Amino acid sequence: MSDNKGIKLTAKERRSILMRAIKLNEQADKGYTLRLVVCELLSVANEYLFILLISFVTNGIAGGMELNALLASTAVIVAVCLAVQIAVKFIKRRENSHKAKHDIRLRSMLNEKLMNMDYVHIEDPDMQNRYNMCMDYLFSWEGISFVSTVTGDIAVAVFRIIIGAALIIPSVIRSSGQSGFAGFITSPLGFLSAVAVVIVSELSKNIYFKIKTSNAYEDVVRDKRYLLSNRTYSAYMNYVVNNYRSGKEIRLYAEQELILGEMRQCTDSNHKLWRAAFFKWHKYGMGTEFMNLISMGVMYGYAVLRAIYGTLSAGEVIAFVMLFTRVLNGIAGISNELINFRLSADRCKDVFDFLDIPDKKYKGTIPTEKRKDNEYEFEFRHVWFKYPGSEQYVLRDINLKWRIGEKMALVGRNGCGKSTLVKLLCRLYDPTRGEITLNGVDIRKYNYEEYMGLFAVVFQDSKLFSFSVAENVAASTEFDPKRVEDCVRRSGLSERLDSMQDGINTYLYKDFDEHGVEISGGEAQKICLARAVYKGSPFIVLDEPTAALDPISEHDIYTKFNGIVGTRTAIYISHRLSSCRFCDEITVMDNGEIVERGNHNDLITAGGNYSKLWSAQAEYYKDTAGELFE
Repeated sequence: MSDNKGIKLTAKERRSILMRAIKLNEQADKGYTLRLVVCELLSVANEYLFILLISFVTNGIAGGMELNALLASTAVIVAVCLAVQIAVKFIKRRENSHKAKHDIRLRSMLNEKLMNMDYVHIEDPDMQNRYNMCMDYLFSWEGISFVSTVTGDIAVAVFRIIIGAALIIPSVIRSSGQSGFAGFITSPLGFLSAVAVVIVSELSKNIYFKIKTSNAYEDVVRDKRYLLSNRTYSAYMNYVVNNYRSGKEIRLYAEQELILGEMRQCTDSNHKLWRAAFFKWHKYGMGTEFMNLISMGVMYGYAVLRAIYGTLSAGEVIAFVMLFTRVLNGIAGISNELINFRLSADRCKDVFDFLDIPDKKYKGTIPTEKRKDNEYEFEFRHVWFKYPGSEQYVLRDINLKWRIGEKMALVGRNGCGKSTLVKLLCRLYDPTRGEITLNGVDIRKYNYEEYMGLFAVVFQDSKLFSFSVAENVAASTEFDPKRVEDCVRRSGLSERLDSMQDGINTYLYKDFDEHGVEISGGEAQKICLARAVYKGSPFIVLDEPTAALDPISEHDIYTKFNGIVGTRTAIYISHRLSSCRFCDEITVMDNGEIVERGNHNDLITAGGNYSKLWSAQAEYYKDTAGELFE
């Protein structure tokens, strides 16, 4: 997992990361940062107008200003405040209306990266942790969105200092003409001394205590135990607790306590991590409060002394305290937000590291040959393969060729490497050694997207989504209705389709449509078969898609599908040998190696692995499916 903790970024690197974060926010929603800045600046301007109003009214009353003049001037200031407030409300409304679009687009960027990255990354659990962490970092404190907020806060802090200083300077340069302590307090030097003490206090609070607090937080959110617990808890929530399809098993087997117990373990684990962090936060929080007391004591004490020595009027005392507070808030704000920028850079780097994960696969440039006769020939040449991070080879010296239009069965015990071979053929992985060729050319040299278009694969765990039947079959919102229906019926679902109220437009499951239909595992696999047929690829692979069905149903599906495949090249992968008798050639695998090849009769006669597996399965099935072996 990406772990930037302890990595020191240079100032230039931080600036580059933060600028990229702002650009990412702008890419998600143009004008996102500008609206934040303008809105905050107008809000601060309204604060200063309010301070001027209070000071003006207080001094007017204390100085005996004529009532009509006082009311007229007050009305003008109030009108300006109202106009500014209306502008703020307008910008806020636009900001809120765009927030959903901004957030969705940011999430889409991560989701798009996850869906398009090399499959080798997807099967890595650590990659899932990184994805979940980065998804949190899009909107969390010091994340991607936070950078634009901090940009606005810094602009506001600078604005507070400039305007506040311009308004406060006339009162602090006014001297009482006294000597000694009173002269010092009322002199510019006295003011600068008070400011210096408060600045030191604020900087100490932000530079030391805030960083310590943030580090305690980062120790938790980057902890692999925390990430694993969060991912596990979310999995239970999304796929078990909130999934109505799990309800039957939970109740029939009384699994409530088992599931809740696993979820409690996740929360208890995280609680221990957070509790240790809370102790640190409390300790540093006490230091922060002590610094706040120093700042407030010096600021208010200085204002009171100046009033006592006669250099501030009643209205000016109020205005001085309020302005002084805002100037110091601005100074503290700059230091605070600069630290936030520093911390944000670390989180943003995690997100950008994820977005910048390079594809390990060479995607190739050669276009695949468009052949009307579908004459494609694949060959494995001395292929060896082991999964990333493993020292054990799953495939060993595989040499295999498919003749044009051939129907080949790939059989063997579970775990012998059959599905892995298909993953290599489809370029979900690349061989560790050796090469796979298409019409004599290494498949890595072909354009990746075009090459993938040659295959239609039905895996044992193929997925359907809560869309309409037609959208599942066509894998698109645009489809040919007649062709979809034909593919569904040819896959053996005519009766089920006729019973659906909306035909091919009927939604599967009830996640998005209360009238959606529930389908059995066998029906789901038939829809997956229809999807493979609809794609029209010249090369079809059935990777044990009917493993959950009884032998008769499996044989029926394979027999029908053999007619659908026609002249196209096809591979049938199964550990049930009865369904593969119709194939031109049968390849037997064992322990990652090819141990036998031939047709059914030859392999039975040879008396090798295939013959032994056949005899074992025939004995097992003869009472219920004996007709398959006649």
